[in-house]
Amino acid sequence: MQTDLKTTKEKEHYIKVIYKLLESNKKVSVSTISKSLGVSKSSVSNMLKKLVKMELVKTAPYQPILLSKKGKKNAEKIVAKHRLIESFLVQIMGFKSGEVHLIAEEIEHINSPVFFRKVKNMLNEKNVDPHGSSIPDIDF
Repeated sequence: MQTDLKTTKEKEHYIKVIYKLLESNKKVSVSTISKSLGVSKSSVSNMLKKLVKMELVKTAPYQPILLSKKGKKNAEKIVAKHRLIESFLVQIMGFKSGEVHLIAEEIEHINSPVFFRKVKNMLNEKNVDPHGSSIPDIDF
């Protein structure tokens, strides 16, 4: 079971990185993903094949990598969770903004819509995280 969880987290990290690269208007390629995640290009290529099979990513030779509609929806949810948690940790728990990223990296993978709805409500529908990034408006 731990392997499945690790694989799911890994896939979520990939689509989150692709989303963030697209969000910052960067051309998404095997190289840019490789650099962002600090993994080899062959690892990226292997994961992209899995993500294409899962219909989360669209790829074509010599074209930028894109998220499918399903992939974008999944990525927005992960990004929203991450940014909400960062905001919660800073606003409610009193952490400094530089201390929250790694904690949010772990919590973003929790599958509990009620938890994230409550976090969102506690933040009074805040739409920007402590780093100034917009929080996707997700209905958990």
